This record gives sequence, C-alpha cells and structure tokens, in this order.
Amino acid sequence: MKKIILKIAFLFIFLLILSSCKTLNSNLITIKGVVLDELGPIPGAHIKVQGRNLNSVKTDLDGNYLIQAKKGDTLIVSYSTHTLKKIKIENNKTINIVLDPNESLVITVKSSNIKRNDISSNQASTKKSHFIIVNEKIVNKDILDAIDSKNIESVKVLKNKEATAVYGQNAKNGAILITTKDISKRELKKLYKKYSLENPIKNENEFYKISGIVYDCEKLPIPGAYIKNINSKAETQSDFDGKFSIEAKLNDVLEISYVQFKSQKVKIENKGNLVVNLKSDQQIMLEKPVIYLYPTEKTAIDIKLDLKGDLLTTFPKYDKNWEVIAEPNGQIFDKKTNRYYSSLFWDGTIDFPEEHYKYEDGFIVPKEKLIEFFIEKLEHIGLNNQETNDFIQYWLPILERNKYNFIYFLVNEECNEIATLNVNPKPETTIRIYMEFYGLENFTRINEQQLPKTERKGFTIVEWGGADFSGEMSEEDFFSINKLPEYITLSHKRKDPKNIQPLYVIDNKVSTKKIFDKLLPSEIKKIELLDGMAGAAFYGEKGRNGVFMISTKNPKK
Repeated sequence: MKKIILKIAFLFIFLLILSSCKTLNSNLITIKGVVLDELGPIPGAHIKVQGRNLNSVKTDLDGNYLIQAKKGDTLIVSYSTHTLKKIKIENNKTINIVLDPNESLVITVKSSNIKRNDISSNQASTKKSHFIIVNEKIVNKDILDAIDSKNIESVKVLKNKEATAVYGQNAKNGAILITTKDISKRELKKLYKKYSLENPIKNENEFYKISGIVYDCEKLPIPGAYIKNINSKAETQSDFDGKFSIEAKLNDVLEISYVQFKSQKVKIENKGNLVVNLKSDQQIMLEKPVIYLYPTEKTAIDIKLDLKGDLLTTFPKYDKNWEVIAEPNGQIFDKKTNRYYSSLFWDGTIDFPEEHYKYEDGFIVPKEKLIEFFIEKLEHIGLNNQETNDFIQYWLPILERNKYNFIYFLVNEECNEIATLNVNPKPETTIRIYMEFYGLENFTRINEQQLPKTERKGFTIVEWGGADFSGEMSEEDFFSINKLPEYITLSHKRKDPKNIQPLYVIDNKVSTKKIFDKLLPSEIKKIELLDGMAGAAFYGEKGRNGVFMISTKNPKK
C-alpha cells in the first residue's frame, strides 16, 4: 500500500513539474533572422539569450538563425572578429543583425509611441543606431527586421566617416544599404505603411515623439529651422541635415520658421514623419525694365511709376516722377540731370501671390533656340529691331545657363497689375511686356501662349523687363503645380545614357559641372563618388546618376 501511495506522489510531482514547464514554455516565441556584416552573411555567429546560457544557437552557412526567447529578453550576438551586440526583444519576431568590426554598438528595438516622461530615455537608447536604407529608401529598423533574410540580395555597410559624409550626423554610427531580390513592391509598401508610424493617434491626451525634416524649395535640408509646438510651447531646431523631433499630442499645431522663408503651420493628425517644405519669403526681382518713348514730335513728358513692391535702382534718378523731353527718334532728355538717354531704366522687387505660379500656357524653349524664339515673339508683339536686340543682349546670357526655359509673357494690362505707368500726355500706343522664366533640366509639352499683335500708331511708349522664378520652387514642384508631365525629351524618347551626368556637390552645396571645371587642382582637397543608390537616397532624383562629392581646401562661406 505504501508503495502505491509513494508512486502516486511521485506521479503527482512529475505532472506538476511538467505543467510548470509548459506554462513557462508557453511564453516563449521563436525569433529568426540573419546576421550580417559589410561583406554579407556571417556563418557561425553565436546568439544566446542573456542570463540563460543553455539557450544558445549558431548561424548557418547563410547567416540564418532560429532561437526561442521571451518578450523583454536580450539577445547577445557575437563573432570572434566582430563587436558583441545586444538586442532587446519587443514585438519583433524577425530580427536581422548587422555586426560591426571592432566597433561597439547597442541597439534597442523600441515602441513607436512615447509618453512625455519617456522622451529623454528613449532618445538615449537610439543614440547609436545605424542609418538604414532599403531599396534606396530610408527606413527604420522595424522594416529591416520584417524582411525575410531569404529576400536580401546584397548588404553594404558604410563606416562612420563615410556614412557621415553622405548622410550627415544622423549616420555618424554607420549606414546600412540593403537591396532585396524578389520581394514585391506591394509587399514593401505594406511594410513601409505598417512600420513608418503613419497609423493614426488614438489617445488624444498622450504625447508622442514627432519626427520630421525641413526642406527649402530646392529640396535641400534647412539646418537651424525653428520648430515650436503652439499648444505646449515645446520648441526645438532642425539639425545639420534639416531633421528634428518634438513631443506633441493629437491636434497640436507645430509652427516651422526660418529667416527669409515663410513660416508654416502643421496640424498633428498622425504619428507619421513630417516633411515640411518652406517657401522663400523674399520678393521676386523684376530686372531691367527699360522704357522707350517715341512721340510724333518733340514733346515734354511726365512719367509716374506706381510699383506694387519696392523700387531699387533707377537711371536717370527717379524722384516722384521723370520729367523728360522726348524726340521722335527715341532720344530722351532728362530735365533733372540735363543729360540725354536712349531709354529710362528701373528695377525693383515684387511680392507675387502664390496663385501666380500656376500657368495655363506659356513656352518651353531649348537654350539653342532662344534667339530665334525671341526675335519671332517680340517682333510679333510689336517691338522694333533695336528694342528686340536690347532685350536679347541682356537676357540671353542669363537664360543660356539653363538647358530649357519655361517662358511666359505678361503683356500690357497684366503688367499694370505689377507696375502702373501714368504718362502725360497719354500715348496712343502702349507696348509693355514682362517676361517670367523658370530654368528647367527637362522638357515637356505645354499649351502655347497666344500673344497679341500690336500696330504702332502715333505717340508710342514701349517697356520690357523680366523676372527669374527659378529659385522659388523645385522643378518637381513646378511640374506638379502646373499639372505638367515630367521628363519628356524633344524626340519623345528616353535620355541617351551617354548624356546622363552625375550631380556635383561642392563643399556640401549642390553645384554644376561648369563650376567644378573652374576649380584648380590645387584648390581641391578631396573627391568622392557616390553610386546611384546612395546618391538617390540622399539627393533624390538629382542624385540617381551618381554624385561627385568635392571638398575644397578653402570653402567659401
């Protein structure tokens, strides 16, 4: 009888222990991934769960591993020639790990929503993380971990200095460039959507870390931009790469500002990364308006100029008006200076409304066709041979800097909306044209502007001038605002690869080959070439053909 009772007791204890083990094991999850370095997968890397030495595995020939652990455990990853790395397990079941030779790096995978009192500690925990780029797109580590190791085609790791040169201070701990093979765009899009923090904020009273980047109209980052949460009064500034982070709640409003740019307000509606494009607050320069006078007989003329902006330079001097005597041949005598002139000159700045940048028609002209274009259009409007020549001599060197130019002519009444001329006695014929132009690298089709044809009769006044809008927005925005198709060549074929040129960046500023060619060898300190993937990741479409990074010995401030 005692033996039977003893057996039952042992059986009960065994079942109790077994039940406890099952309870413990039920909390375990299977973690999988691949261990890599700059050369690719690492076979034989050692992975173990911190505090449980019996629970350890090694990577196979392709760097793959499987290990069981619990949420909150820390994986320790090591390899003989590489630095040990620790990864805390949160919700990720796939964790791809990049080991650095001879450099320490600790990555903590963290939750996306952060309470107010968590901000400082979480920033410290991610301080040493890599910059990650998958298929030329900057992503967070969650997306990297979500990609199956079998779908990784190549991995390239940029060391600290090299990564910083390309991606700025945010990549000072290195950058990982990953190319996938047969993962579909749809699948990647799902990953981006799932892990890029674009999900709505549900708790209106909870603070979140909102990250973003501030660009100018040329899509270049603005360092030192001022970001203020109007609701909580929290404030910060963008770093060298234009990036910032600030705490905010749902429906908070951020105000972003920078000197010489128009401030912008953004309402927080989700946890996504903000991209803010600031527009220039500077007025447009209306350059070189010149006025010609042709009375039928020698006539005293009074001219007043009402400019919707600031008058800068005049010749002869404009003081409330011009008092002149004009002759039929166009010669002008200024009473105030007692000198003769062939025309009256002025320039100034104009504050154009934002809707002004939308064009329904115009002209897109290759630089090699500018002369014949101007002769045809200006003479059609009514300019004579001398006036047309004066116009071309001034504007041709400026417009020839661009491969193509979008051109729109403001004619007569449209000019009055910017600058009104009050002429006494009143001329019988008035011809006024202001040319607006925008330099382009690509050609597209646009409805051709219909220009009026003017016949000169009696006392005639002629005025021409122009304004360069190239710095007001990026080419991409220009095409988008005006709903124009991008990148169409004159022959409707793709660009000849032989003519594709890399982007030139001199002392961290986007430049041109012409400026680079003017540099003497003795002025150049260093030249680096970024491939298309790295170039596109940092400079967008402009860098897709590669980027020459040039550092000079004495950078201009």
